Amino acid sequence: MRNDSRNSLPPIILASASPRRIELLDRLGITFTVAVPDIREDEILEMIHRDLSGDSIYKNARKAVRTLAQSKARDVLTDHPGHLVIGADTVVVTGEAILGKPSSSAEAEEMLLTLCGRKHRVYTAVAILSDDIERIFISKTSVTFRPRDDHQTALIGRYVATGLPLDKAGGYGIQDMGALLISEIKGDYYTVVGLPISRLARELVAFGYRPSDETTDR
Repeated sequence: MRNDSRNSLPPIILASASPRRIELLDRLGITFTVAVPDIREDEILEMIHRDLSGDSIYKNARKAVRTLAQSKARDVLTDHPGHLVIGADTVVVTGEAILGKPSSSAEAEEMLLTLCGRKHRVYTAVAILSDDIERIFISKTSVTFRPRDDHQTALIGRYVATGLPLDKAGGYGIQDMGALLISEIKGDYYTVVGLPISRLARELVAFGYRPSDETTDR
């Protein structure tokens, strides 16, 4: 969270408590603060499923992730006018279901076993909002899990026991032990982590923000 010399630009707020998103945004070398949005994600998802019940699961997923990212940013902007707010949301989608964060260890294990041997899509939407700006983009990455066998099943059991899957869409994080379950990805790695920083950096540059001259690697 470094100082930005362009004091005329609106200060940036990241509408997320995710340590992964905070760390990734910090890599851009742009000053920002953090505010946690107060929205009912489950209610929003239920509304989207109801309104788009006749559409494809992938269209529903894109609508869901876009709406959630936008809702997070709008909620924070309401309390912080004069700022530029970045909201993000990530969902995992198979051909049959949209997978958000598991509500229990049992649900996390079920999700991960369902993904075994299959390709799925990860969508991350990023909403950039200010008093007079609204820019939303969606990034997609395809991920393939290794087939289910004794080793994969045991890995899933140990992974779920750590508690790490419970705060992640689809029940896994590619940046932690979840990487051991994956055989292939096609697309932006950071879309799966939860914040496609290369695309976000370009969007912020278009608004006049610039990365720091200092490296932010740790």
